[in-house]
Amino acid sequence: MAHKLGIRTLGIVDTNSDPNQVDYPIPGNDDASKSIAIITNYITEMIRLGLEERKQAKAENESAAQ
Repeated sequence: MAHKLGIRTLGIVDTNSDPNQVDYPIPGNDDASKSIAIITNYITEMIRLGLEERKQAKAENESAAQ
């Protein structure tokens, strides 16, 4: 359904998965909760850092415009 809507997908795939079904496959053990936790925590941290960078860049642009 996501592909029909033009939404990019990501997914944890291991040896019994088809990586062609997602736009951004993440190799990992999709059966182990610890593996999933490590990957989702990493993704969450990268999103947080990206939002901080965006906020800092916006503040810098606003101060440069004054």
